[in-house]
Amino acid sequence: MNTFQPDLIIEVTGACNRACAGCYAPNVVAKDASEVFEKRPELFLKSSALNNALSEITSSVGIAAIRGGEPTLHPEIANLLKNAATHAEHVFLETHGRWLMEENFVPYVELLNAVIDNGIIVKISFDKMHGLKADELQRIVHFLNWHDVDYRIAITEPTLADYMATRSLCSFVKDEKIIYQAKALSADELVKPTIGTINVRGELKATLTHKFNLTQELSVAYA
Repeated sequence: MNTFQPDLIIEVTGACNRACAGCYAPNVVAKDASEVFEKRPELFLKSSALNNALSEITSSVGIAAIRGGEPTLHPEIANLLKNAATHAEHVFLETHGRWLMEENFVPYVELLNAVIDNGIIVKISFDKMHGLKADELQRIVHFLNWHDVDYRIAITEPTLADYMATRSLCSFVKDEKIIYQAKALSADELVKPTIGTINVRGELKATLTHKFNLTQELSVAYA
C-alpha cells in the first residue's frame, strides 16, 4: 500500500472554493478567487517569497507538495510550480481536481502546460471528505492520461475498512497510482514534512499551518 511523505510542503494559498466537512486546512471559502486575491492578498504566497524561502534550504528536496486551500486558485500557480520544480526532484500538486472537468478550459491552459513542462505529479483527493464522485474521477483520470500527465489518487479515510470501500469505487485506477492516507483527527496527526512547511508568508516552519492557528497568525502579521 502506497503512502505519502513529502520532504517539503508549500502552502500557496489559504483560499478554497470547496467546503469539505472535516478539512483541517486554513481555508477562506469563496467561489470567486480573484475577489479573494484582491481583498485578501495575504492568503496567497508571492513568487518572490517562495524563491527566497527555497534559496535558504540547503538540504536536498526529494518531494515537494504544493497545497492550499486549493492551489489552483492562485493566479500565479504556473510560476510557483515552475519555481518549485527547480528545487525539488518531484513536485506534487495537491488538488480537488474539479478544474480538470471544466468545459471552458481556457483559464487553465497555462496551468496544464506548467504541469506538463515541469513534470508535475497531480495528486487528487478521492474520499468521503472531498466528495468527488467516481464518474467524475474517471473523467479526470481519462483527461490526465490523454495529456500524458502523471498523477496519484489520494484516499484519506479513518480506517482501513473505509479505505478499501473507497478503493473499490475507483478500480479503474492502477494500484501504483493510489495513495492511502490515514485521516488526521487532530493537529498532532497531520503529516510532518522532513524539511518543513513554507507558509503563505514565505516562512519555513516546522509544521503545517492549520485552521486552529491561521486566524491568530494572520492577525499578528497583518495588524
